[in-house]
Amino acid sequence: MSDAYQSWEFFKELNPQFLNYICLLGGHRPPSIAGKFSYCEIGCRGGVTLNGLAQIYPDADFTGIDAEAGLIENAGALASAAGLENTRFLELNVAEIGNAKLPEFDYIVIGDIYSSLDPEARNRLREFIGAKLKSGGVLFVGYHTLPGWSAIQPLRDLMLQHTAPMTSDAAAKAKSGLDYLAHLRDKKAGFFADNPPLSTFLDGLMERDIKEVAHELFSAPVKPYYFHQVTAEMRSAGMTYSGSALLNLNFVDIAVPAEFHDLLRNSATRIEFETHGDYIRNQRFRKDVFIKDDPTLEEQERDAMLAEMPFGTNCDADSFNREVRFGEVHLKYIADIFELLIEHLSAGARTVGQLKELDAFAGYGPELITDGIRFLSASEQLLPFRGGTEAPDAAALAADRFTLPVPFNLAILKARLLQQSALGFVSTGAGVGFEISMSDALFALCSAEAPRDQLADWVSQRLVEAKKQMNFEEGSEIEAIEIALKNFHAQRLPKFLELGFLAPAAG
Repeated sequence: MSDAYQSWEFFKELNPQFLNYICLLGGHRPPSIAGKFSYCEIGCRGGVTLNGLAQIYPDADFTGIDAEAGLIENAGALASAAGLENTRFLELNVAEIGNAKLPEFDYIVIGDIYSSLDPEARNRLREFIGAKLKSGGVLFVGYHTLPGWSAIQPLRDLMLQHTAPMTSDAAAKAKSGLDYLAHLRDKKAGFFADNPPLSTFLDGLMERDIKEVAHELFSAPVKPYYFHQVTAEMRSAGMTYSGSALLNLNFVDIAVPAEFHDLLRNSATRIEFETHGDYIRNQRFRKDVFIKDDPTLEEQERDAMLAEMPFGTNCDADSFNREVRFGEVHLKYIADIFELLIEHLSAGARTVGQLKELDAFAGYGPELITDGIRFLSASEQLLPFRGGTEAPDAAALAADRFTLPVPFNLAILKARLLQQSALGFVSTGAGVGFEISMSDALFALCSAEAPRDQLADWVSQRLVEAKKQMNFEEGSEIEAIEIALKNFHAQRLPKFLELGFLAPAAG
């Protein structure tokens, strides 16, 4: 693989099933993903998400485009390591994509590169979308937005100005820039004193990989946009706004604090609704979903399609967080319907239609079940699945050794084990992917390498080889590993078996 810097994040919101869910929430008919479809990611970086999706949807075609040759090389290497045959990666800048011989697509996704494009490049991109996205196709655009980014931009400019005379490498310059900002903040400089949220933002920067910060700092300049500006540009390509991949923003009750609910409900247009929300939240980044040619659904048909979509969890019922925050909005899942949904959907993905047939839901109509799922999905612990799943049986849970049946997951483990805080795993049966903690990834790998009675020692050896260690306050490291493994087997193994991240080894 190339040594070009890349982010190894997996973005679950780019899954076609997730995008389709947003379109349904917005009252639009999404593309079918039952068979063959085509998908393009512009600014695909190292292809982590695209390759994971290609593993989930083997009958679909996936095209990744990026201007950096090293990232395209890495994306192709990951595809080869996972044995994928339905991906292709092209080294192209945005100005060139209109000249490339590419098919029409059902999905086009554009990450945060949109905020770094000049006006001419944005025009070329809109022309590409207008020409290459099929009627009824879905577009995702992530971008830095106003008003929230207005205070962040001077912070970035100050770092650039401070580090401009330095001749050291980018990481060292970024570290110096962060130290400089921290010095200003700690000495109560007026810029920080008058903008308290900047301190939290700076803390977040200082917790990230310094190479990632350096890449963002010294790459193309960021230009933030208002929602109405991006919407107008996309409208010129035949696009209609459908909803946000930040799911809570689609629901008035959890998009803003209660004192602003009437303001949002009385909005005359969707642009007014989103603009009110952005100013109330001081939104810094948006993840917008558009659809081409406005294929609107009647409410009854929309509800019927939502009722056929399976939903499952990324954790067990005990680990499901019943209290979540969306900025200033605090949501508690304390109603009985929430507890029932968490209990049943954490044991296996189900549709609304399947749930309403269960005795436990006899007192609840499909509308209430659907509303409960919507609110739970905003927490991102409940996800739209492509297919149903079942809880593992006792024999599977008691297996002495396991396998990692999904090639993409094994390829990611080989490439990035113990090098970051989380890794993206995908489930081919459930049609879902999300990031798991590195400790869970390590335990999953070792469960495929060693029997249970050797597992703690195997984990310890992996940590030694990587020059890492398990954090512990009492006892020994091996005792800490044994406790962590016990928790993994109780809390994560059932979910990993349900999703097919792990499977019992034969014999």
